Amino acid sequence: MNRILFAADCLDVLNDAEALPDASIDLIYLDPPFNSNSKYNLPFKGKDKTHKPVEAFVDIWKWSDRDAETLDDLGRDPRTRSLATVIKFAQTIEQMSGGRRSGTSLASYLLNMALRLQAMRRVLADTGSIYLHCDPTAGHYLKLLMDAIFGRKNFISEIIYNYGTPSGGRTSGKKPVKTHENIFTYAKKYGDHVYNRQFTPYSEKYMTNWFRHVDEKGRKYRTRSRKGKIIRQYLDESPGVPLSDTWIDIMALYGQSGWFPGTQEKENLGYPTQKPLALLERIIKASSNEGDIVLDPFCGCGTTVHAAETLGRKWIGIDISKFSTGLIRDRILHSFKYLNVDDIDLRGTPDSVVEARRLARENPFEFEKWVCGYIGAEGMFREPGERGADGGVDGVLKFFPVREGKKVKPEYAIVQVKGGNVSPDAVKALHETVRRYEATAGVLVCFGDQLGTVENQRVKATFSDAWGSYPVIQGFSVERLLGDEQLDLPLYGYKRRGAMLSL
Repeated sequence: MNRILFAADCLDVLNDAEALPDASIDLIYLDPPFNSNSKYNLPFKGKDKTHKPVEAFVDIWKWSDRDAETLDDLGRDPRTRSLATVIKFAQTIEQMSGGRRSGTSLASYLLNMALRLQAMRRVLADTGSIYLHCDPTAGHYLKLLMDAIFGRKNFISEIIYNYGTPSGGRTSGKKPVKTHENIFTYAKKYGDHVYNRQFTPYSEKYMTNWFRHVDEKGRKYRTRSRKGKIIRQYLDESPGVPLSDTWIDIMALYGQSGWFPGTQEKENLGYPTQKPLALLERIIKASSNEGDIVLDPFCGCGTTVHAAETLGRKWIGIDISKFSTGLIRDRILHSFKYLNVDDIDLRGTPDSVVEARRLARENPFEFEKWVCGYIGAEGMFREPGERGADGGVDGVLKFFPVREGKKVKPEYAIVQVKGGNVSPDAVKALHETVRRYEATAGVLVCFGDQLGTVENQRVKATFSDAWGSYPVIQGFSVERLLGDEQLDLPLYGYKRRGAMLSL
């Protein structure tokens, strides 16, 4: 099992013993919803603020009759009775504090998390570890769930991840500014779990104060007494400070990983709650070995699987969004030039024209999300069920024209998706949208039997760069999309792998 992306509810995949056999995963990292009572949106790239960003996920929970039935089932089973106790305790706290505010429910959130965490224990290897990323909103309740599922004796540590003071962050003035999140770490079997000791660099002050001597070769060292003998400890042979459970240095590593402002173009996809590669690389190095399998059941924009690929681990990602899995696929192909399309097993999305037509017919918005993610678009522009104006924007695709004597910088193509008939007016409206958004190009994605309309009605204007000439407006079929063919645009998506390195 390796390089698998599931577009599905992680509970369905985790409960599928064929997809994920017992004890098959060496490391699990999850950054699930935090019960924040918020909606998180995909990136908005356009200038026309009348278009609303699409929801990436909704972190709002409401108790239902089905939740009540599930809780009763947990309470009747001796193996899960402790989980029911934690959830009922949360219900009691909610009632004591004045009921469920605005209809939200901590208990519903915990119930959904309990089912998934319980399933994660099944797939985790006996030598494996799980890292649960959360924040104080519900972290203390999640700790109780983790104790109940994995056992208190298997608790490893609570990591304080300091992400720094957010720029422009607001505070009421009644409390300190929030600058950290929590990561609870458990082993399947404490003592048998993999842990590779990590070190952080010495501070400049420490090195100056302690490594004060220099030998004839210019190497700095300190002297120590051992069994009555004076020995030298060389700075260049010292690993550094053993990693603690308080991580305040990740911000300093952002620049190295391409995240820090000024270099974030390389890594930042604008995805809500995105975490830096440096954070995931540290976790993966510490709790897995090369060739081990890493699972992220809420993989968002794919930082975990990106870090796993970088470090020579096998990986599996799950996300309920078809857009996200397409985005991750493009991210991995873009970042690792030795990989091809066939190297990534994408499941839960259409893999035939028949399936694509069914999705377009039954759920047009999910069809749009799937196309935009699969094609490598970096944002979408409508909320579910919201009717867009003629010439609206479904996605934005970044590409990199190379023009002599000019610095290479991103330009944009507007993406519009049609799952049914394409009218002449729709093609003409796309050109107007490109002009209105000050984009360079427009792409209309539709089924092959509609391409004739696009070709007959599109403007025939072109733009060019050092690589060639390209149409301002072009049609692109779902059939070609499924065949992993490329758009007629310069250096976009994974097409620019390697080529950018030679610029």
